[in-house]
Amino acid sequence: MPSNVGSVGVKKSAQEHIKTLGYRFIARLGEGTFSKVYLTEYTRAEASTSEKLACKLIDTAVCSAKFKKKFLPRELAILLRIRHPHIIRVHAIMKCHSKIFIFMRYAEMGDLLTFILAHGPIGENQTRIWGRHMALALQYLHELGIAHRDLKCENILITSNFNVKISDFGFARHIMRDGAAELSSTYCGSFDYAAPEILKGQPYDARASDMWAYGVLLYVMLNKSMPFKGRTKVVYEAQMDRKWQFRSRVRHKLSGQVKLLVANLLEPNPIIRYTVEETLAFGWYTENPKMKSLRQDEFQALTEARTGTMDSRDVLQVKSKLRVSGSDVITTIKAVDEADAEQHGSSLSVKTSVIELIQDASSDVIENNK
Repeated sequence: MPSNVGSVGVKKSAQEHIKTLGYRFIARLGEGTFSKVYLTEYTRAEASTSEKLACKLIDTAVCSAKFKKKFLPRELAILLRIRHPHIIRVHAIMKCHSKIFIFMRYAEMGDLLTFILAHGPIGENQTRIWGRHMALALQYLHELGIAHRDLKCENILITSNFNVKISDFGFARHIMRDGAAELSSTYCGSFDYAAPEILKGQPYDARASDMWAYGVLLYVMLNKSMPFKGRTKVVYEAQMDRKWQFRSRVRHKLSGQVKLLVANLLEPNPIIRYTVEETLAFGWYTENPKMKSLRQDEFQALTEARTGTMDSRDVLQVKSKLRVSGSDVITTIKAVDEADAEQHGSSLSVKTSVIELIQDASSDVIENNK
């Protein structure tokens, strides 16, 4: 059962200051290494309407020095920059005392992992819809020069109208320098979604590793299982030898096109692994007439990514705001945009298409490939 906020150690002083801005904390939804996530309600000033939001609360007093100095400013700078219909919408970001409050859209249907555990493998038609939405979000990020670096089912959220949104940019970073991609060396993300070049411990193109993780996402959606199992050496060798297969219970139901797409994404050589552009141009997506063109909001976001810039100054500006202190100071890192109603509703959601769920009551956990 969700617990009350007052019982989990949130300092009343910071919380009470935030409450004066129209926020009410309802229950705790979960927690990470340095953060807790709460269900909150926001009531706009001089308005009778309210909105349910999720709040990621980070206490910098208990964070590691590396996280506070490196990862947190990166995450906040990226959240300030991104705006896409298939990425979770950030409502506001504030700092009070040692606490960072990140308010964002509340995904009523939870995350993709929970959905798969409840309903079993997702049918190919619905995987195509959700997979394209995720790929469009990745295309937007990569055009901005941003790599997510932690794609996994737990970071794909599902809204009440069954649209998916990429979330959690804690490991994301800007990777472009002087017009070229800068290789990453940090091992980050989840082991089950890690590309072979990451497991090998060599510098890697984070955009290519994003696409490997995207391939694992598609595989999990179609199979309700992971493509690889075992310890690091065993998994790495299986990845390099392409020793994976679709599960027998779904193999005969899947088209050759989707099997080929997943194979091109789970390609151990990052140089020839499918990019996001090649993925979106692949026949499995383009054979659906509705998926040959972008919606207005998708087109606008992509255009802004291709004409916009992001550089180290964004991180420096965030760091300057994080340094502001005072006993009663609320520092606004991202202000609430009262006109920012949810503009990213999808015209291609489960409500307007058939969702095919292959019920699998044999297990309530994600299984390894058999």
